[in-house]
Amino acid sequence: MIVHDHLPWLRVWPKVFKRLCALFFYDFSIAALYVFGGMKFLSMSGMPITILGSAIGVFLAFRTSSAYDRWWEARTLWGGLVNYSRTLARQALTLITPVSHEARDTQRLLVQLQIAFTHALRCHLRGQNPYPELSGVLDDETLAWLRRYKNVPAAILLKMGQETSRAFEEGRLDSIRFAAIDETLTQLTNVQGACERIKNTPLPRQYDYFPRLLVTFFCLLLPLGFLKDFGLATPIASTFVSFAFIVLDSIGRDIETPFANSVHDTPMTTLTRNIEIDLRQHVDDRYVPAEIQSVGGLMY
Repeated sequence: MIVHDHLPWLRVWPKVFKRLCALFFYDFSIAALYVFGGMKFLSMSGMPITILGSAIGVFLAFRTSSAYDRWWEARTLWGGLVNYSRTLARQALTLITPVSHEARDTQRLLVQLQIAFTHALRCHLRGQNPYPELSGVLDDETLAWLRRYKNVPAAILLKMGQETSRAFEEGRLDSIRFAAIDETLTQLTNVQGACERIKNTPLPRQYDYFPRLLVTFFCLLLPLGFLKDFGLATPIASTFVSFAFIVLDSIGRDIETPFANSVHDTPMTTLTRNIEIDLRQHVDDRYVPAEIQSVGGLMY
């Protein structure tokens, strides 16, 4: 996620540079044929181009809004994950009665499993191997058990439910406290399911294909409407207007996949580290990792 108060042009420009250069040379060729080649028939009225541009603008605005809704929902879900993680750690440490040293181990294990869940969910959404991250949180026996499952974060939630049920059966949780922890686990399951829905359900392909096609067609028609008024200056005016439409198309394409591990991604790595710091401090862990700082105005 870009956290700078300005957009780094070195990251924006490469995405539109090739298309703008191709359009500039195309516009220059059209202008040269019109001015020096005598091909006056190339000029056309600006009215149909204006109407087409207005329609495309509405289409691009709607598509960008839909893409932003996906990005914002992803960020909201991970904000909820931060809250539910803190809630579960608090519940594990305050609702489970520590009648023995083993009971305290159960409390600590639930907190460790929650840390592992956030790491596993992040890797699951980005298509990465979670075990290098989990090896610093869970013991070898638990890791071996998790390797039986394809969906690692769901398996961790199952393990957390089993540990909570065991505490209930041993009398260290009454039914009300057990229900409270189970409700938090349900909310964590809902967060994972919603993230998977966004990940596995892209915007309709029509939203990807037709905007690019219409923008390209519009940019090719644009210089024809400028020839009569701008002459040899047509490439400058046409390229400038084309830039606005190409950027609008690019924005929607960038933010429609909030779990793609790009600079436009939801900053899951940073959020995961913040959760880990909070939860390790809850159990007085001697190892607390440092906060992740932005690099070049970017947070991942």
